[in-house]
Amino acid sequence: MRHMNKLQLLNELKQYKANSILIRVLTVISICIVTSACSQRIASSIEKAENFSFVDRITTERIEELGFKKTEYCLPDNKKCISYYYGSPLVDNNLNYSATLGRGDRENIVKINLNRDSLDRRYHGTVVLLHGFRTSKEFMLNSALYFRFLGFQVIVPDLLGHGDTGGKKKYGVDDSKYINSLIDNLVEEGVIKDENIYIVGSSLGALTATHISSLRSDINGIILLAPMPQFDEAVYNYMKIDYPMLSRIIPERDIRKGAVIALKRANIDLKDTNIQSFLKTSQTPTLLILSDSDQVSPYANYQQLKKDNIKIFKVNGRYHPSMNTIGDVEHEAVIKWLNTTQ
Repeated sequence: MRHMNKLQLLNELKQYKANSILIRVLTVISICIVTSACSQRIASSIEKAENFSFVDRITTERIEELGFKKTEYCLPDNKKCISYYYGSPLVDNNLNYSATLGRGDRENIVKINLNRDSLDRRYHGTVVLLHGFRTSKEFMLNSALYFRFLGFQVIVPDLLGHGDTGGKKKYGVDDSKYINSLIDNLVEEGVIKDENIYIVGSSLGALTATHISSLRSDINGIILLAPMPQFDEAVYNYMKIDYPMLSRIIPERDIRKGAVIALKRANIDLKDTNIQSFLKTSQTPTLLILSDSDQVSPYANYQQLKKDNIKIFKVNGRYHPSMNTIGDVEHEAVIKWLNTTQ
């Protein structure tokens, strides 16, 4: 058994090497073993964690071919600029995409195959799509295509410290203030007219979507794809799944404390990352899409959340990395829900 555990640990360390953060992880382990500064090092690893690359998913040339226009919005009172894509409604008669998401034994193929004749109506308005932790706006482009096909224009921004948007990570909380300012600017410029506004958030982006909905009175609804649990729980869940041996070496309390320290350094309170507490008081029409196989954002965490304005849809066999992409199964739930909000 000891020999098998060593082999498993070596395999996980090889996996870290491909992630380019091997040295930091090994440093965390060694410090956790010999000192009491483990949580501080975990916090630093969270802060310095690099974004996943989108180049194996889509090229910049393909993004342009699909009609996404890249631009940025710079806030007037500081130097922060938000990079985002804009996409107008599609007029094509068909929409087809197939995305392979995840890795190893936790890989999903998400497909969509739609014909315009299959839609009962053409929708209108604006959809803002928000990505998750360590990803970028490019990871939301398939779902953006889907909403463009339905008839919406889309806005797909990078969160702070992600993709092409500068600044330090704000873990979905303060991001809401900047994205809210972007929406205000687009309303003032007439890009977003007096029409339906929806926000779609994936994982960490779901937290941002929830915060924005509490700041505005003109949001018709929010769609939360595998919404992130409270940040310390999310970090611990991720560690258990991707690096189970390491999560056994490093005590759970230190992992959770490291997550809290990272938040405090960004002037974020842990309670402000708890989506459920916001949903319990929110009156915004909300669709939650969760998977029975997602261990980062477990379906069980939300299945008891019963309110008239909240609908929960469960998919089967989907792992967390694939939940940012809407497929044929989710399409039926989205259409049914949209028809209750327009």
